[in-house]
Amino acid sequence: MKIMYKEVVTRRKTPFIAAMLLGLVIMIVISNIVEQIKISNYEIGFITNPVLFVITAMVIILELIKCRVKYKYSIIANQLIIHRLKNNNQSVVENVKIEDIVFIGKTKDIKGCINKNIKKTLNSISAKRYVCSMSMFNQYCCIYKHGDKYKRFYFEPSMEFLNKIKVN
Repeated sequence: MKIMYKEVVTRRKTPFIAAMLLGLVIMIVISNIVEQIKISNYEIGFITNPVLFVITAMVIILELIKCRVKYKYSIIANQLIIHRLKNNNQSVVENVKIEDIVFIGKTKDIKGCINKNIKKTLNSISAKRYVCSMSMFNQYCCIYKHGDKYKRFYFEPSMEFLNKIKVN
């Protein structure tokens, strides 16, 4: 039975805004503390304030860029396909045959659910992340066979999506 299913995961703006406000408050406090420090009658706040401003601005810009990225998880026939959506561009970042999937589940369950051969190579497997949230609680790990090696990635599918994969 061939199945078609897709879902799009986006980054929520509220946690981003809260984290940025907290980061700005922390940088302001650090800036005020550093401004009071004098080394041989020279205020180091004159140098550190612009440096803190540049660091804060770079972090905010990088997070804004991350907010524009979305991921589309699709099941088409026997393929699990992950697209990266940025602005109007769409690119395939993973294309896995469902029968090649060795493990799909929460990260904490990896050690108990895979065989000894995979456990030995698990630390050497590089991992890619196709997630939009900052929390690790909703992330699932997928380990699959690619030729004679194993690969893994992290993503945040819904329970319905996971059920569709297990039906196959």
